[in-house]
Amino acid sequence: MRHCAAVLLSAWALLAQGEDFSADLLQAAMRGRNDQVKAFLDDGANIEAVDRNGRTPLMLAAQHGQASTVELLMGRGARTAARDHDGANAYALALFSPLGHGNHAAVLKLLPTPPRPRLALDVKWSPVRIASSCFGAREDVSKVVDGLHPAEQFLREFAAYARLSGRNLVELVADPADADALLRVELQPASACAGAGDNLSLAVEVHILREPGMAPVLQKLFGGGIKGLHAQTVANLGQYGPVLQAWIKPQAAPIYWAAVAELYRTAVTLP
Repeated sequence: MRHCAAVLLSAWALLAQGEDFSADLLQAAMRGRNDQVKAFLDDGANIEAVDRNGRTPLMLAAQHGQASTVELLMGRGARTAARDHDGANAYALALFSPLGHGNHAAVLKLLPTPPRPRLALDVKWSPVRIASSCFGAREDVSKVVDGLHPAEQFLREFAAYARLSGRNLVELVADPADADALLRVELQPASACAGAGDNLSLAVEVHILREPGMAPVLQKLFGGGIKGLHAQTVANLGQYGPVLQAWIKPQAAPIYWAAVAELYRTAVTLP
């Protein structure tokens, strides 16, 4: 108690000298020190002060799960729609970049719930990485992969993940004209004859576009690599199906979260 009082008295003394308490307010909010936050605000500290990342006291409190501090700052008029240099607001930081051991679930309940972004998917597969096969010509491998319908597999897995495990944070729509953004997914199975069999791997190239013709707001390659993050040798073409199916399913989760995080930063106007 004495230490807290000394800190507050020191703060008041410096404020009287005209000191800028932005950094102190930011630190107090991040650590959930409500008495200090109140003192700084009562003495005129800027509630919309930002750190080097463009994050306000409300953003930092939300990111660190300081629910009572979030409630305090909102009660004092802190802007919930303010965004940092990466485009994230307090809600997005609490949801996608939580730090510390605070109660982030409680923070999310306090903050305004944003409208779900509408997302359309354009999924296809490409033979661009199919180099050779021990079991037939490149065209034979392409026909086998095409018959497995990898794009349809991914669509099913992505939709199921969004509904069951992804907190239903986006609304999947069929028509890109009705969407806030378009998620383009290109599955790129790779094969090369390795003597004893085909060395098989999978890369998934992802782009998110807010509008047709515009530069993507996200461009990322999942899997792949020189040897392939999932490289496996198969003994015949019949093994392509089970192997690719086993790889496609777990790709849905990281692609979903990368897409949703980007949408909440760039494609949604939050209240």
